[in-house]
Amino acid sequence: MKIIPALLTLVFATALTCRADVISQTVDFGTITGGSQFYFNQFNTALGTLTGVTLDWTVNSSITAASITNENAGTVTISRISFTNTVEGFVPSTGTSGDLVAEVANAKSITPAGGTVTLNPGETYNYGSVVFNGFTQTDSYTSADANFTDYQGTGTVPLYLANTFGATPTASGSGSTTSWLTSITGSTTGNLQVTYTYTAAPIAPVPEPPAILLGFGGILGMAGFAFKRRAKNTTAAAVA
Repeated sequence: MKIIPALLTLVFATALTCRADVISQTVDFGTITGGSQFYFNQFNTALGTLTGVTLDWTVNSSITAASITNENAGTVTISRISFTNTVEGFVPSTGTSGDLVAEVANAKSITPAGGTVTLNPGETYNYGSVVFNGFTQTDSYTSADANFTDYQGTGTVPLYLANTFGATPTASGSGSTTSWLTSITGSTTGNLQVTYTYTAAPIAPVPEPPAILLGFGGILGMAGFAFKRRAKNTTAAAVA
C-alpha cells in the first residue's frame, strides 16, 4: 500500500529556513601592568555565514604609587606633574605587529601638596594614587574590511594589549629641568566583548506535536479505510 509513505512525506516534509543570529564572547583582561597577550575564538563557519564583527572595549586604569627623582644638575621646583596612561589594542596580532584597532591616551595633571615641591639633585618626590577616566569604544567590521577572514575558522584570534604609564613634571630652576627618573606602579583592568553576527545555515524545523498527531491520525484513518476496503473485496471474491 503506497498511501502511507505518501502521507508520511506530507507530514514531515517542511521548507528549509534561514535566520540571522549572534554569538558573543568576553575576553577578561584581569589586571595588567604592561603588555599582555590574549586570544578569543574564531567564528565557526559551519554555523552559517559571518556578516559582521563588533568589538566593544572597556578599559579602566590607575596609578597606585609614583616617584620622581631630580637628575638635573641644579635645584628644581616642581609646580605640576602630568601623569599619562596609554592603552593600545591590536587585533589580530601577536605582540604589536598587527592592526592597531583601539587606542586611548589618558592624562591627569596634579599639583603637589603645598602648591610646589623643591628638589635638590638626586632627591625624590613621592606621589600617591591617580585614577584615570574610564574608556569605552565600539568597532564594527564587515566582509569589506581587511582581515575580516581572520575572524573565521575553528581556531583563535590573537589580541595584544599594550599598556604604558608616564609622568612629566613642570619645573623651574637653574640650568636644565628635563632630566628625571620616574618610577610608576600602575595597572589596567577591563574587557573586550566580541560579537559575531551571522546568517545561520539552513535547517529543517521540527514539526509541532499537534501537527505530528494530526498527521498520524490521518495516516491511521486512511490505513483503516484501505484495510476495510481490501477486506470487503476479499469477501466478495470468496462469495463469487
